[in-house]
Amino acid sequence: MNLWKMELIHLFRSWRGWTLLGVFILASVLSIVIGIFIERASDHFPYGAALDIYMASSIVGTLLFVGIVVSSLAFDGNKDSSIFLRTRFSVKQILLTKLLIYVPLSEILFFMGFFLTLIVGLLIFDSSDSLSLNWFLWGTFLHLVSGLFYVALMLFTSSIFRGSVASVLLTLAVLIGIPIIGGTVVTVELLMRGLIQTPLAQWETVSYVGKVLLWWPAALSDTQAFLSVTESEIRTEIIDFFGQSFELDPHFRSKPLISTVIASPLLALFAWRRYSRREM
Repeated sequence: MNLWKMELIHLFRSWRGWTLLGVFILASVLSIVIGIFIERASDHFPYGAALDIYMASSIVGTLLFVGIVVSSLAFDGNKDSSIFLRTRFSVKQILLTKLLIYVPLSEILFFMGFFLTLIVGLLIFDSSDSLSLNWFLWGTFLHLVSGLFYVALMLFTSSIFRGSVASVLLTLAVLIGIPIIGGTVVTVELLMRGLIQTPLAQWETVSYVGKVLLWWPAALSDTQAFLSVTESEIRTEIIDFFGQSFELDPHFRSKPLISTVIASPLLALFAWRRYSRREM
């Protein structure tokens, strides 16, 4: 049987594919429902705010997707599956097929929920402040680039351990643990320096630890805020994203962009060497 067909059957004849689809649709529905309640309470709710809620809610889908992909890449953890695949296909064929299915699928599901929220939001919420197409395209580009780090990290962790559970736990520990630990250290630092009253949006520039964390590749995902930039935000040069205000700057998060471009191929190369040694 064709490897592509096998992978798609495995994905959509199990809970994995339909759960992923459901999570992103649920994130879209949730953003609309929350928007309706807010509009009833305040008599005003812009559709751009619904998009912000969707992007925040879709993080759950992203983490679920990461877990599913890492467990799929760690196919050596299942003896029967490993023997079946390796006796019929090369490691290169297996990895490329999995990545060429899962990575585009993640983007399709994310933007499917995004545009569903956009269309419904335009119909039922305040649509007087239109989105900027140029900023949306720039945000889309950065969103796709940030995905390179996630792909490289998933390859890296799945190459270290043969078991899927250990690979998934390591990946989630890196993606979730580093920001949590970093945020805690930044808070302690500002407390010790007497700067805890500093506005939250300025912590990353005031804190020494925060300045270092700005080079963390996953910080590039903050540029999702560019996907919902409105014309009024362009005029004020200030963007509001989930309770925080930032200066509207195309070079926002340029440091994690640089680190992503450097770290992603290095992680992928390391992973490839590990997989190649396994095959030998």
